[in-house]
Amino acid sequence: MKSIVPVAITTLVLSGAALCATVPTRPPVSGAVRMEVQNCQFHVLEKVMVTVTRLDAWMIPKSQLIDLDRMNSFILQIVSGETRMKAPDLSALMNDYLFPHAKEPVKNMTVTFENGTVVVKGYLRKAIDVPFEGKGILSIADPSDIRLHFTDLKVAGVIKKGFLDALGIKLSSVAQPGKQTRFHIEGDDIILPITALFPPPRVAGTLTSVKIDGDEMVQVFGPPNAALKDPPTPAKNYIYFYGGRIKFGKLTMNDVDLELIDKDPSNPLDFSLQHYYEQLQAGYSKMTASQGLVTYIADYSAIAQKPQPAP
Repeated sequence: MKSIVPVAITTLVLSGAALCATVPTRPPVSGAVRMEVQNCQFHVLEKVMVTVTRLDAWMIPKSQLIDLDRMNSFILQIVSGETRMKAPDLSALMNDYLFPHAKEPVKNMTVTFENGTVVVKGYLRKAIDVPFEGKGILSIADPSDIRLHFTDLKVAGVIKKGFLDALGIKLSSVAQPGKQTRFHIEGDDIILPITALFPPPRVAGTLTSVKIDGDEMVQVFGPPNAALKDPPTPAKNYIYFYGGRIKFGKLTMNDVDLELIDKDPSNPLDFSLQHYYEQLQAGYSKMTASQGLVTYIADYSAIAQKPQPAP
């Protein structure tokens, strides 16, 4: 089971109201749950993390009930938020999830960020492995797509982008993916739809900014710096669910009022939906006066590092 996203981490169509200063409060469908996040790291894959500095989103059930043990049971519709992803995580995401589905395999990708640009190196699998490297800039292709435009590209160390253009050789001729919904290539641009950038649950939202900030790729959704609702228990790092219905484990909560708080607030809450139950077991819970539930959970990294008991 993969994690919730983020960059994230982490992609649907929002209404025009998402760009307004006033945040919509009515659920888009019956049973939808509001989810707010501050200072968390989500595992979109076991070794790929998206940092969510803040997030306001709706969890939209695909049928009647959101089930945290079934990541295809809902989609995450982002109202506003900011996610960040480091270059090694983006490299792993491309190698392990995105590019294995290319028409011609692209492998051993490495991504680095240099002076606001994206530097990509890897191999195109032809009769032999052909090394390539390129430098590109990020922009928004449309409200739900990221565009990586290559300003410099060379193959086998000698053929530069200008020569490729002259020869009519495009990335799309060697690396068009089998599934267009996952990503596609236009000329020398790679288009990454945020609706399919990560494994389920699907994430959607209206992108208002994408850029490189130091060693991180930053994505901003909806109105920048939109305020979050105060959770029942003030906390530095938390995930807060409210309204609608959620099932987790053997429990089902109606009119959800559930807050997950980091036991160690000295760094962002490290959360894995795939291992959330283990994180709950390593923490403790208490009821609130309004019959809600506050749970203090351990970072996933702290649990993963613990030695397993001998059989």
